Amino acid sequence: MSNNPFTLSNTPQRHELETPVGTLVVYVKPLSWIEQQEAMSQFVSFKTGADGEVAPNIDLGGYWRYVLTNCITKTEPTLSKKDLLNLTPEVGDVIRTVLPDLNDIIGQFAGGADPLG
Repeated sequence: MSNNPFTLSNTPQRHELETPVGTLVVYVKPLSWIEQQEAMSQFVSFKTGADGEVAPNIDLGGYWRYVLTNCITKTEPTLSKKDLLNLTPEVGDVIRTVLPDLNDIIGQFAGGADPLG
C-alpha cells in the first residue's frame, strides 16, 4: 500500500503502557481532520456571559469519551468500549499520555489563533 502524504495512515500505533495494575497494550489511531471537527462539535460549546463576553464551555468528559472510543482500536488484554469508559483514574491517567491532546485539537480547530478573537 502506498503512503499518501495527504491522508493519515490507517495503521494504529502500538503503545505498551505500564499501569499501576499491570501492562496494558493499546493501539491508537490518529484523528483525521474531519474527526477533529466532529469532536469539537461534541465537547465544546460557546456561551455568552452576563457581561456579553463569549467564552468556550468545554465538556472534558465528552472529550475523553470521544477519543477513548474513536482512537483506541484494540487493547491487550481486551477491553470493550464500555470497559474503556469505566477505567480507574490511575489507568486513565496513563492511557491519556498516548491519546490526542485536547489543546492540540482546539489549536488546530482555531487555526492556531484565538477562536474568539
